Amino acid sequence: MIHDKLKYNFEIIPGELTAFEKKLLKLEQIRYIENPKRFYRESAYLKRVDGKISYYYLFSQIKSNNFNRGSDYLTHGLDFYRGSFHAQMVRGLINYCNLKDTSIILDPFCGSGTTLVEATLLGFDSIGIDINPIACLNSIIKTKLLKYNDAISRRTLEYDLTYFNNEDFANQKYKVILKKDFEYLLGLFIYTRILSMEKRLNMKKETAYKIFLDKLNFILKKYNFLKKKIEFNEGESKILFNDNLTQIKNYPNSSIDAIITSPPYLNLIDYIEEDITKIKYLFNKREIQQLKTQSIGNRILNNQNSHIDYWNKMIKLITELYRVLKKNKFLVFIIGNYGNMRSKYLSHFESSGFNIERILKRKIVNLKKKDNVEYVFFLKK
Repeated sequence: MIHDKLKYNFEIIPGELTAFEKKLLKLEQIRYIENPKRFYRESAYLKRVDGKISYYYLFSQIKSNNFNRGSDYLTHGLDFYRGSFHAQMVRGLINYCNLKDTSIILDPFCGSGTTLVEATLLGFDSIGIDINPIACLNSIIKTKLLKYNDAISRRTLEYDLTYFNNEDFANQKYKVILKKDFEYLLGLFIYTRILSMEKRLNMKKETAYKIFLDKLNFILKKYNFLKKKIEFNEGESKILFNDNLTQIKNYPNSSIDAIITSPPYLNLIDYIEEDITKIKYLFNKREIQQLKTQSIGNRILNNQNSHIDYWNKMIKLITELYRVLKKNKFLVFIIGNYGNMRSKYLSHFESSGFNIERILKRKIVNLKKKDNVEYVFFLKK
């Protein structure tokens, strides 16, 4: 909470804040105490700070979809990903971690890249890991597009449509594909997005291309115009396609400044199956089966074995997260109210050495299920 002797003038973003958002607004104000003159660039819930319009408010006016409040701006809304983070919340969580400019943020279940995008916008370097190949591709594009200054021509996309219609990925390693130049990956991202639109919306590829191109260029034009008017440095991101436990073992002790993530829920969402239209374009049946087997919380095993496998992997991962996190830094862990997950995770966090600083309860909007609550754990090493 703001110190009583500190004079400030805050204007909250229009719209009623939830109880959770009010709490996080107070928590993120640690950044105002650290540097009052900079907080207008960082805040997630304020429209103005001491008379200066906030960067978040400016970003939030560049809409990329119209159905997901708080995650509907800039590159956040370019893909459809079930179980994705709430971007505005992630921004507030990063603020609460109170990081130095040179800090590195890790998301070991990076999914659609929400943490990475917000880290980039706040000027922090970030690392994202995911076993879902489409999630990795999407995360690369959504972060790199923030530094892309050119409009995308319709002629280029027409070429890409022809090219990717005939591309054969049978003998190509996906990790090698992800190292290709940005223009190639952008074309691949757009094409796989079009495949999804064609399937979900029963839309012709050519029509979907036009709609998506218009959206992309709208975002790029507005964002690049905004960047000329405001002052900020974008962070760098690294996205790794791999099993997170394997990948994290490559990082030295105490090398990460903050970890913000949400794990998959046991047998609740099959993320590989969710993206199966796109994945079938890139992988054969054997490779798809392998991806599902490697995924934490997969549905391939029977209930008892999947439960054992899930917690074995998660306990090992939590141990590794503790190892790579710097002392007195935060792991922010978001889980749903599903299958008594909260109490089980609490036990494993404590046994791994984490101190539980606080737990916030957040109601999930527009979720038509009984378990419409998630918990945000603030854990300190």
